[in-house]
Amino acid sequence: MRRFLVMGCTTGLALLSGCTSAPRDEQVANFGRTRQGVGDASRLTKAEWATYQADQSYLHGIAKPDVRIRLNLADPAQYRFALARLKIAGKTPENSPYLFEAMETRHREHVALGYKPGLLPVSKDLAENSAARQEQHVIAAASTGEDTDVLNDGTGTSTSSFPGGSFYTYTDTTYTDTTGYPLGELIWGEQYDLGTNVTVNAKGNLALTRLTRYRIASYKAEDTVEGFTDSYVFKEVGSDVATTTTQQPRLNLPPIIEAPLDIKFNDNLISVCLNRTWTQDCDYDLTGNPQSVKLPFKGNVSIRSAHTFNEAVINQYRVDLNNNVARPDSGHIKLILTNVGGGCDVTDTNTLQAKMAQFWNRVTLSSDKKTLYWDMTEANAAFFDDGCRQVQDSVKLTAQITLPLVLVSGTVSTPYQSSITLSNDDLVDRPSYSFKKLTITNSCLAAGTEIELAAGKVAPIESVKAGDRVLNPHQPALTVMDTAIGVETVPMVRIRSESGRSLLMTEMHPIQVMARGMVQARSLKKGDVVMTKTGPSKLVDVSREPYAGKVYNVKVGSDAEKLALAADQTVVYANGFVVGDGQIQQKYESIAMTSKDGNVLAHLPKKWHRDYVMSAKRK
Repeated sequence: MRRFLVMGCTTGLALLSGCTSAPRDEQVANFGRTRQGVGDASRLTKAEWATYQADQSYLHGIAKPDVRIRLNLADPAQYRFALARLKIAGKTPENSPYLFEAMETRHREHVALGYKPGLLPVSKDLAENSAARQEQHVIAAASTGEDTDVLNDGTGTSTSSFPGGSFYTYTDTTYTDTTGYPLGELIWGEQYDLGTNVTVNAKGNLALTRLTRYRIASYKAEDTVEGFTDSYVFKEVGSDVATTTTQQPRLNLPPIIEAPLDIKFNDNLISVCLNRTWTQDCDYDLTGNPQSVKLPFKGNVSIRSAHTFNEAVINQYRVDLNNNVARPDSGHIKLILTNVGGGCDVTDTNTLQAKMAQFWNRVTLSSDKKTLYWDMTEANAAFFDDGCRQVQDSVKLTAQITLPLVLVSGTVSTPYQSSITLSNDDLVDRPSYSFKKLTITNSCLAAGTEIELAAGKVAPIESVKAGDRVLNPHQPALTVMDTAIGVETVPMVRIRSESGRSLLMTEMHPIQVMARGMVQARSLKKGDVVMTKTGPSKLVDVSREPYAGKVYNVKVGSDAEKLALAADQTVVYANGFVVGDGQIQQKYESIAMTSKDGNVLAHLPKKWHRDYVMSAKRK
């Protein structure tokens, strides 16, 4: 049976217009940007399946677990393997013409470059130990059922994100034993005009094999402004030793997490403040750390089966990582920017290389070796490169922590590799622990900006405090719920109106414009008509100027007061201009980074139009 799940930004079906040059049968609906489905191995003939299995075995013989690679399409086995994955997912040259054209073009390029069978030369874009923001394609979760009392219940998850997004992303996930024998169906997902956060889950029934070592794998094909590429990654878990005494471990879940948490406002949000600190709702203040994102990461996990943590393996992780020996099997901690794409790995503050040494150097075990503790706090907080220091409405914090275990029975020691996944990705099927939503925020007004108070007076914004009442054009007064103070590192926006008013604000701060609604200051232009206390007023000057002083912001409106307000009405008068507060600012930052209208074809390059249209028709 071939099953599909269509997920998108639109509901219902609406005929596309303005496409008269295309055949009538291509006048189909915008089904959205995201589509997921279940593969069908019967799409391969018996001979094709045997070849696919042989090619898969060959690939895993030359690649290494947890190391993402680009496939060498000049190698016949790797090229056949990629095409077979696509065919199992139902992708064909007929329903995905440009995808296969791009694959063939890349194949010819690799042949022309003279690549011989085997792995490609390591390319700069796959320098996995770089700490900078980069493309992500990783196995985010790999469970053999340690987290459930249901027998033989394995799960695996892959996640992908490309900086700036993609024209097209295809990603799949499979769960097999280490011979490649399938323990579940291939699950695939594809996105058009998005590509900043693709998550695909697969399941595995461990009872289908007698082996005790399992493999979760993912293949990705992607087209971006940088060109068409692919990548492949796999992870292995379980035991190398198959005996009648082999027992599957059981974990006490969820793990105990002490950081990061929603510690300030109890609003189900972990708020990270970059250059501004909110008095009431700033869980983690980064104003003193302008070049990176630092987050505390602390917790512990316990084993409740007869296994213990394998101290010898943990010590070897430390030795290798501290001596710059790659240990991709040691896990990962990533910060992924789901609005703009890409992400950063945890690193050390004194290096440009991503290293899990920072984690393993701060791991300890209980005396009975049944509990593993990690403590990356204060000066040792998890450090992410400044490439991930961007304003984000929602950031994906995901950690896959490898758990080396051992089961001792008499004189026999059976090693077992397990893992837990800590993530705030709602799309992960069965995380061991779910962080709350995490945001990174910014925005402010210059010191000295006069705020209209409800009592008919004005006060400089730096003197406004929580509990004060401010004048609002839609209600007699609103309560100040929170204030922020910080610095600005880039030139601010200065506006002047024909009525003589002037205001200096950060580029992300929202202001009410007559013809356009709330607009970020960076989008203002001379001639815009903005709202002021005395009515509409035209801007006669919009300029940039450096600013070395402090900047401030407010959030206004209690829950009860906001019930009487419409959207975008938590505003204040700043030097007489109607400007949004911190809540409106956060809303429009999110919109600026994630807004996509429903007309996918209007954004897609024409080369992908037919693939998109045909994808909507697939049965």
